[in-house]
Amino acid sequence: MKKKILIPVVLLMCVLLLSSCGQGQNLQERTSPDAQSGSLQASEQASFSFEGTVFHYGAHDYDVSSRNLLINSILSAIPVGKKIVIKCHVGPNNGVYCIFDTESESFDEDILGNNLIWHSDDITTAVYSFWSEIHTYDGSVIKTYNLAEDSVIYDLAFCDNYEKLDVTIAHDDNSTETDTIALPSKQR
Repeated sequence: MKKKILIPVVLLMCVLLLSSCGQGQNLQERTSPDAQSGSLQASEQASFSFEGTVFHYGAHDYDVSSRNLLINSILSAIPVGKKIVIKCHVGPNNGVYCIFDTESESFDEDILGNNLIWHSDDITTAVYSFWSEIHTYDGSVIKTYNLAEDSVIYDLAFCDNYEKLDVTIAHDDNSTETDTIALPSKQR
């Protein structure tokens, strides 16, 4: 029983620690309220957990640091349809998202980047940032920004019924700007 309580407390402490050092923008996975019914059920959700760099699913343990040697902790694990998105910390600028397939109980290809978002409980609708680029789930580049050295892509948000994406760029002087871009039809 103590282990079940400890994991959320440790996760909360990690979130607070990372947000205090400028990592808060990377902890905002969002799904839409109209999630489809094909997602993991509550009983299945309880069958996974994580600790350090080890992801536990059913009776199996997976050390995600073996997937990428820079991974030093798991920040979150979120069910998305028949997948689980495992967000891993690697450093101050980008992270690694390990996508776990619950049907095959194996990992899909990892995503390197930040600000991964999706909608409709469908991971293939995902978009994310990587340095100065916006990518689709399959890695295709939607847009590249000519960012100043003191600027970062801070946040992504779907808008206009998932047809567009708001890209928020933050600067060291605490100012922000938002660019709205059209999404490819397969991301809608």
